[in-house]
Amino acid sequence: MLLLVSSCSVFKPRLVVLISIDQMKGEFIDSFANNFESGLKELSINGVVYKNTNHFHSNTTTAAGHATIATGKYPSKNGIVGNDVYNRNTNKWEYSILDTSIRFVGLENCTLEKVSAKNLIGLSIGDWQKNSDTNAQVYSVALKDKSAILMGGKNADRAFWFDGQSTQMVSSNYYKQPFPEWAKEFNGKSVMAKEIAEGWNLSADLQPNTTTTGDSIPTENGRFYPWFPHNLTTFNPDLVKNDLEGNFLWRSPYGDQFVLKFSEQLILNNKLGKDKHCDVLTIGLSSADYIGHQFGPNSLETLDYYNKMDNFLGDYIAFLDKNVGRNKYLLVLTSDHGVAQLPEVATSQGKDAKRILRETFKNDMAFIDKGLQSIYGLNKSTFKEVSGSGIEPNFDYLNENAIDSSEYIIQLISHLKSLTYIAEAYSEFDIKDSACPKMYIEEVRNSYYPNKNPFVYLLAKPNYLIDYGANGTSHGTPYTYDTHVPLIFYGNKKKPRINNNAVNTVDIAPTILYILGIKPTEKLDGKVLLD
Repeated sequence: MLLLVSSCSVFKPRLVVLISIDQMKGEFIDSFANNFESGLKELSINGVVYKNTNHFHSNTTTAAGHATIATGKYPSKNGIVGNDVYNRNTNKWEYSILDTSIRFVGLENCTLEKVSAKNLIGLSIGDWQKNSDTNAQVYSVALKDKSAILMGGKNADRAFWFDGQSTQMVSSNYYKQPFPEWAKEFNGKSVMAKEIAEGWNLSADLQPNTTTTGDSIPTENGRFYPWFPHNLTTFNPDLVKNDLEGNFLWRSPYGDQFVLKFSEQLILNNKLGKDKHCDVLTIGLSSADYIGHQFGPNSLETLDYYNKMDNFLGDYIAFLDKNVGRNKYLLVLTSDHGVAQLPEVATSQGKDAKRILRETFKNDMAFIDKGLQSIYGLNKSTFKEVSGSGIEPNFDYLNENAIDSSEYIIQLISHLKSLTYIAEAYSEFDIKDSACPKMYIEEVRNSYYPNKNPFVYLLAKPNYLIDYGANGTSHGTPYTYDTHVPLIFYGNKKKPRINNNAVNTVDIAPTILYILGIKPTEKLDGKVLLD
């Protein structure tokens, strides 16, 4: 519950900059520290650092994480329970921010998916600030559409996201402010031409730590070949046939450098932070997620990304100091989720870990389905939808055959838990049962929204990837390696300190609102971090 307190003693910033580094694990600040000499070092030494920050929902994905950060509400309240949601009315998976009514602006003939913030329930930090001060400006930028749109909120002046084909930032007519002319000329092919030409090379002074693996682990295969250097000639031609520059920016540190450069132009051209009306700028650094998915958290690529990001953020802080003014802005750093190790790396470290390929998972689910058909004397599938995210039973078919749904769910979950890689299965009955004793039930409840989830949610064993490909890694569980993220408040006359108390990402929005002197008129799930 939000703590409503007077904020009269809080120094108000002219600009709030909220940065989310996609897939940044909380421990990276410390474990990679011997490589930091600039921005990440500055933030960790001179910021208010919360070392025990976690998401408190089970479906730790990009969309859910960013909506939670921006609104101070769990996915169960903000309606964004995942990147994709299962529409039980249409029996289809849909993109959580899909909006076919919008029209793209800034780029003719854009082929990206049409999206907007219309499905987000509740207000974001920027929305609250605009309601408090109609002269405040709110902008959001990221490579990923869902990162920019969900952190920007429902009433941002404009959100921008990346089109890999043109290497330009695009937006839509959902937003009312005119699309800026300068942004039409600001494309990655030109702005990052030097970096694209030279490619992504491993930093010569990089200092691997004890958890870093060697270059070229076999299951690091992806769009890039799994060894350094990474450039336009080292894409797997079976996976990347065109848009080479766009693919390079998506999958190298330089895509996120491009986003930071774009955000600098937003600040300069819109004079953000230049008057008494506090502006809000949210930034999603999305390349980190693509790098982490292919190479994993123990890779040289991930280590080198943060080594370079340390320098990028150092330059960015210097830019803010010069153009907004030191102590006149508040910079908040966090992340939407963490990530699991590559199962093969986890196994080499003595952990119980395994990769359950899609074909294996599909066969196991078919075997369970056949067993249930046999129990109930049926002759066709009892499932409507099956994936690693969960199962939607065919309740219409069960009802037609006078089969008790509660009894069927008990049988289904029993069969699922007989699989060596399933830790737990949760039905909608469990979610609605306040006395349900299952582990992580609160996190599962926080990721549930009516008609947006399969009826049964599956939780793999720790360090297991289920229904997955032969390479790379992922996230999406309530385990600490997916929930633990950084949280640093920097600038705005904040005195440096370290806080080891357990806090949650829903606390970010109410804390920023408190600093801005805003008392939300609706209940938020987070609390104000008063220190």
